[in-house]
Amino acid sequence: MINFNSNIPVEIIFGRDCVPKNKEKFNGYKKIFIVSDEFSARLSGALNDILNILNDTKADFYIFDKIRENPLLSVCYEGGKAALDFGADLVVGIGGGSSLDAAKAIAFFANNPDRTPDNLFDPPYETPSLPIFAIPTTSGTGSEANPYSIMTLDGQYLKKSFSCVQSYAKTAFLDPKYTMSLPYNVTVGTALDALCHCVESALTIKTTPFSRLYSSLGIKYIYYNLEKLVGLKDKPMVEIDYSMREELMLGSLCGGVAINTTGTCFPHPLSYNITLIHGVPHGKACALFLGELLDIHENVIKSGGVGLDNPDLLPQLKINMDEIYEALGVPVEKVIETITKLSDYHEKFDDETLKFYVSKTKTAKNFAASFKKISEEEMLEIYKKCVGK
Repeated sequence: MINFNSNIPVEIIFGRDCVPKNKEKFNGYKKIFIVSDEFSARLSGALNDILNILNDTKADFYIFDKIRENPLLSVCYEGGKAALDFGADLVVGIGGGSSLDAAKAIAFFANNPDRTPDNLFDPPYETPSLPIFAIPTTSGTGSEANPYSIMTLDGQYLKKSFSCVQSYAKTAFLDPKYTMSLPYNVTVGTALDALCHCVESALTIKTTPFSRLYSSLGIKYIYYNLEKLVGLKDKPMVEIDYSMREELMLGSLCGGVAINTTGTCFPHPLSYNITLIHGVPHGKACALFLGELLDIHENVIKSGGVGLDNPDLLPQLKINMDEIYEALGVPVEKVIETITKLSDYHEKFDDETLKFYVSKTKTAKNFAASFKKISEEEMLEIYKKCVGK
């Protein structure tokens, strides 16, 4: 018997020039608060498309371009106060996952002036956010399709997720042309993040037939192009053509839809120390642990379910792993080889450093999300295998 619930209250508009072709979506909004970083919204052409529409509609706008990779909670709060003071009636997030995640928090702060960084993560969330339009300029997080806003806690080398039903975008505009200006390393890093979303989603206990449809489709789109990207490292950017950008954006969207139902599992929290302390891009850091995620669950299957809290989950785990392998289309050894080449990370850490990393991340709920729940001791062993000396 199959039973599941799914709620993705986002209008998704995909395709070349989808923003100007749907400019009527902006009708009725008078005060537009645009959230972005300093460069990508402009370089991609997305900001120019938005400003052309706002010029036609005669709407006032405010550009808040203080978002950086791994956005700080304090900056999102600053943005929320600025949006409130501006009198915004729509928040438009333009950029990668950092800008889209920040836009969700800013939209919430702006319409909830009693909320501060000290109580943001304390439900219930009764007052809705301002409406949000999401315009991704990378193909990695799938943030446009889910309510998650991942922020960095100031001065703590910690990330924390905020989400509520009001955090979904009202409309998401996905135009692959906005990713054409991305350099090779950003293209690779964001694609690896999207692949991790798809695989991790399929190995969480919240997985459903619906979410796995998107996981499998996303894996097919992403991994096929990751293999091509291995051979394009030193080639001109023109080699990463629109067709590839389109498939990577579709794959990223699929990953975002999948984790909307399931969330992620342990590669994500283990990666945060590597990203926040050592500056490794998020997707590449997550990918360091993806092979171990597959190996651990393959070993559970081979052992007949040893390590599962509920042995009745074993048949479903087998199904999910088979679907992952079918979508990848190559042996897992080849997948790990490809991911290792693209991650291109070689720094190793001693045991004391890794124990510190475990202490920083051990409370993340993702460790209990996978079929095989990960203990504190296992966290350390995974760190040792993947980035230990």
